[in-house]
Amino acid sequence: MYRILLVARGEIPLQDAAGLLRVDSPARALAALAAEPFDGVVVERELLEAFRGLDHLPVYAFERAEELPDLLETLRAQTLERYKTLLENGRDVVYVIDPEGTIRYVSPSVRRLGFRPPPPGVRINLLRFLQPEDQRQAREALEALAREPGQALTFRFRGRDAHGRVRVFRVWGKNLSHVPAVGGLVLQVRDVTREDALERRLQEESELLANLVATLPGVAWQARVAPTQDPLRAPTLYQSPRSTAVLGYDAEELARPGLYYDYVHPDDRADAVALARRALREPGVFHTARYRFLHGRKGTWIWLADTVRYDPATQLLSGYSEDVSEDVARSRALSESEARFRTLAETAPAVILMWQGDRLVFANQATRRLTGYDDEELRSRPVWEFVHPEDRDRVRHRGLERLRGKRPSERYAFRIVNKQGEVRWLDYSAARIEIRGEPAVLGVGLDVTEAKEKELDLELFARVAQALRRSEELETMMREGLEAVASFFHAPAGAIVLYGEEGSRTEAFSAIGWMRSLRPAPQLERQSLVAAVLRDGRPLVVEEIAADPRLREAVRPQVPHGWSGVYLPLPAGRRFVGALALTWPKPPPGEREIARLELAAETIGNAIQRASLRQVLARRVQNLESLRTLDQVIAHSLDLEASIEALLDEAMRLPVDAVALWMYAPEEHALHFQSARGLAGGPPEPLRKLALGETAVGQAALLRRPVALDDLGSTPFAPLRLRALRAWPMLAKGELLAVFVAFTGEAWELSSDDQDFLETLVTQGSIAIDNLRRFEALQRTQAELENAYDLTLWGWARAVELRDQETAGHTRRVTELALKLGRELGLGAHELEDLRRGAILHDVGKLAIPDAILLKPGPLSPDEWETMKQHPLHAYEWLRDIPFLRRALKVPLYHHERWNGSGYPHGLAGEAIPFLARIFAVADVFDALTSDRPYRPAWPVDKAIGYLREEAGRQFDPQVVEAFLRLLERDEV
Repeated sequence: MYRILLVARGEIPLQDAAGLLRVDSPARALAALAAEPFDGVVVERELLEAFRGLDHLPVYAFERAEELPDLLETLRAQTLERYKTLLENGRDVVYVIDPEGTIRYVSPSVRRLGFRPPPPGVRINLLRFLQPEDQRQAREALEALAREPGQALTFRFRGRDAHGRVRVFRVWGKNLSHVPAVGGLVLQVRDVTREDALERRLQEESELLANLVATLPGVAWQARVAPTQDPLRAPTLYQSPRSTAVLGYDAEELARPGLYYDYVHPDDRADAVALARRALREPGVFHTARYRFLHGRKGTWIWLADTVRYDPATQLLSGYSEDVSEDVARSRALSESEARFRTLAETAPAVILMWQGDRLVFANQATRRLTGYDDEELRSRPVWEFVHPEDRDRVRHRGLERLRGKRPSERYAFRIVNKQGEVRWLDYSAARIEIRGEPAVLGVGLDVTEAKEKELDLELFARVAQALRRSEELETMMREGLEAVASFFHAPAGAIVLYGEEGSRTEAFSAIGWMRSLRPAPQLERQSLVAAVLRDGRPLVVEEIAADPRLREAVRPQVPHGWSGVYLPLPAGRRFVGALALTWPKPPPGEREIARLELAAETIGNAIQRASLRQVLARRVQNLESLRTLDQVIAHSLDLEASIEALLDEAMRLPVDAVALWMYAPEEHALHFQSARGLAGGPPEPLRKLALGETAVGQAALLRRPVALDDLGSTPFAPLRLRALRAWPMLAKGELLAVFVAFTGEAWELSSDDQDFLETLVTQGSIAIDNLRRFEALQRTQAELENAYDLTLWGWARAVELRDQETAGHTRRVTELALKLGRELGLGAHELEDLRRGAILHDVGKLAIPDAILLKPGPLSPDEWETMKQHPLHAYEWLRDIPFLRRALKVPLYHHERWNGSGYPHGLAGEAIPFLARIFAVADVFDALTSDRPYRPAWPVDKAIGYLREEAGRQFDPQVVEAFLRLLERDEV
């Protein structure tokens, strides 16, 4: 269906047709053209001039009415051709459908969607190509379009192309079912998939931008300004919702151009206007300014910070206004605070400084006064360079940690070095701050040098005293004290050397670091650093130890170059007991540290003196204990060798490496090696027997006085690999007994106390050897006497056996048997000796029995038996006055008593019978039963054992019988 506009003033003999609209004036024609589309215009030639401005529609003129049919037909043909061309080549697809959606016609442009127009007679419903979720909406749209002919609707739906891809379509529909040439619903369908995506994205971005702007704390605004226009007269296009909260006015209240600037503070208005004009002069650049603005709700002046930019392409002046009243107030407060800070800092007695990076940015007058540097000097060097080298790493580490936002210790003490080289102590506190938005450190320090020095004095004293209290041993005290002092003063090497009371002999040495290799001389050398210190009695500071002329030449090669040192005497009362030395691979400490070192030296000296006195006392007590031990050995031992071994053991407690003893043999006039300690395998063979006067040992014996030998290298003692010896003759009542010798691996350095004690040991040993020799002679005499006694006892026993031939050999057998039984029952040596003597004498009382009774071949009468029972009493009466036989008489007196009390001579029972007699009784009866007698043969052993078991608890002690049976089981009888 095409539309033609006919413009004619008079009557025209032409019937109006569909698609033709007649109007009678150019004005009405132009109004119709503005209201709806037309495919062409036909006008009277006289009215043609009024349509010269139309360039998008064909305009045809006519002069006579009869020209109109042909003209209209031509126009219709052209329009039809144009429509056909548009339908076939246009972007849109045109459908003609019935109200149910069945396609009656589709333009060839449907090929753009990948489809071909359906063949004639094929009915296809358009709705099948829609997305299921859009089909209902499309059906409702078609129904609405079909209800009224001529109605036009626009709507969207989603469908699929021939490749199955979802597309978005915009549809312009019109009901032309009343037009015979069409007879259906015409749909112009355009694929707007890309435009739809762009539109959605634009909408999302617009919403995002709107949300961002709405959340900004300030006010965003835009105004359109021509490059030559005054910005004060430009209307505002946009003002964000925060306008009411920030400015106190909504967008409508500030809509009038230039009204905004009426609320700017009069003193700041020129700057605010200049900001907008400067943005127009310099487009594309951000410009900022601050000014005061009257808040519409609060009625007070607030500070605004404006940022504006002009874009000449869009002619948009964009700006952002933010309330910075608090920032301005803080800035002013900060400025006032800084002014007050500087005033207070410059008048404060404490060190106040600020540093950023590694440089000072502020230092007050107290800082300049304490350090001796001016502001330029303080700022020209890294802040760490003013700190003492030993504290520098610690202070730098904590400072950098604080800059990084960590929280190290806020308060600590460290040292600085001022311009004059003086060390000062600061009690320092620090906090992290910001300067121009960058982190910095504010530090406050008090000069506590005097208090700190006293504190360090106390700390050093406490540390040294604690170290010295860890042990009472002198060597340990020296080591602990030295390590404590060296640690406190960070000295890598040091030493303590002690000297004896005469001040020349080296007694003890302790060292750390490289000074361990510097062994002191045995005697204090006059040309030495220590001698200079002890001579002057005050500290000696040495800048270069290796180059000092007072250094001992023997140790100079071992001293490293570049080391300084401090040497101090160790006082103890009114004298010096030694010296303390500390060394560093750098310049020596200052006067204050040296004064503190003197305090440490005095503490160590007094403690060492006390320890030395305790050690001397302990050594003397030990010496007395050694003498006591030797006395006890001598008193409780009758063995000469044991006494000599004890003597040598006690001598080795002294600071010697070996001791030895040579015994004198008067019959040979020679010395024989006896024993030694510390000599593996003893002395070599040539030294085992020495003549008087031979070697230092023989000389001591010959001269009867001590002999000293300090170099054994060229003597017969050289194989011992020892350095020196001392030999003492051991005399008793002018008689030579032995020679005692002590050896040392180094030079002989025994103190006078140790040497005196060694001589005391020699004297004590001499007395012991003399006494033991005399005791041995006495023992030999006593042994001879006891042997004579034993011979007498055996003589008496043999006299009994000679009278009674029946018991020949019985005494010896029963004695041996009784001793075995006694050992089984645990008798001691003295008890066994009493048992032996008692067994020998058990029948000696029979010597008093008449031969008529003793030798009677038949049974004894009762009277004769009573006489026989008296022989134990006779033995007792004869022997009771002999002292060494008194304990042994229990056997001959009680060996006939019975366990049940039926024995003789006293009828004793059980444990009332002496134990020796009970033992002997079992042995006596067993031997008698197993021996031949004139009146009966010997019993077999088994029968005798049975008898013993039977009589256990009646005649014999059961315990003794059990012990005897154990001997028999072991075949020891």
